[in-house]
Amino acid sequence: MLAYVALVATLFIFSAALLLLQHYFHERLHMERRLEGVRELSLQQRADTPDEARLQLPLGERIIAPLMQSAGKALQAWAPLGLKTNLARRVRAAGLSSTAEQFAGWYIISGVGGFLLFTLLGLARFGSASGALYLGLPLGLVGALLPELVLAQRMAERQSQIVRALPDVLDLLTVSVNAGLGFDSALMKVTDKMKGPLPTEMGQVLHEIKMGVARRDALRSMAERTGVMELRSFVSTIIQADQLGVSISKVLRLQSEGLRERRRQRAEEMAMKAPVKMLLPLVLFIFPTLFIVLLGPAVLQIMASFAGM
Repeated sequence: MLAYVALVATLFIFSAALLLLQHYFHERLHMERRLEGVRELSLQQRADTPDEARLQLPLGERIIAPLMQSAGKALQAWAPLGLKTNLARRVRAAGLSSTAEQFAGWYIISGVGGFLLFTLLGLARFGSASGALYLGLPLGLVGALLPELVLAQRMAERQSQIVRALPDVLDLLTVSVNAGLGFDSALMKVTDKMKGPLPTEMGQVLHEIKMGVARRDALRSMAERTGVMELRSFVSTIIQADQLGVSISKVLRLQSEGLRERRRQRAEEMAMKAPVKMLLPLVLFIFPTLFIVLLGPAVLQIMASFAGM
């Protein structure tokens, strides 16, 4: 009996000690977090000069971004106006956070960096300046074209995401408008309930409307930023319906049905192209393998019989 009492007392004392230690360390951790927050706040308040504020920025924003900006300005100073406008439009369509000047700097840095890297590799490999230049010049040109390929891929991917999300967004807009919400409130519902490039663009539309931009101008700006034909058609229809006083809910429903029909037709078109795309892998890879597996033993037997003769 005494052993059981001693065991229970030991467990009780051990549990109480654990609770006290947990409470102590929890209070200490909470105090350290509060002190860390006060320390960070004091550092932010002391950074009242531009130099101190700039030193607290990440390395990319402090060094790399200004370098890209300077290189981009040097490149765009010689570029035609149409080329600069086209680059700015494509950067916006790709959804990149950098400006057109910063992205233009990648052309110079990627090209020059690729040229220097492969020229040094050519010197180490061939040991002559001519061989190094033969390697460095074309590969440096390829390096200068890499940002263009990345930009095209990002833009195509983002536009594809917008096209795929547009019918679902229109369905939510239709339900919200039928429930009695205004068009701006329906756009806000989309930004709250959905994620992706299209809800982000609609959030930008709402921000521009709050800043005093007319709704039709904000919608046109969204269509120009994305460069998606389906979205341009939708924006034109909404603006025209608003000007003519047509029911927006009916227009949204018709637009959603039309987009779903076009998406179904696009899927059928891709399915019909699949056999043609499969023809080349079949001829180059699958058929030779089958011929080797099926005819290989027979060929070996024929060769053995001829060798025996």
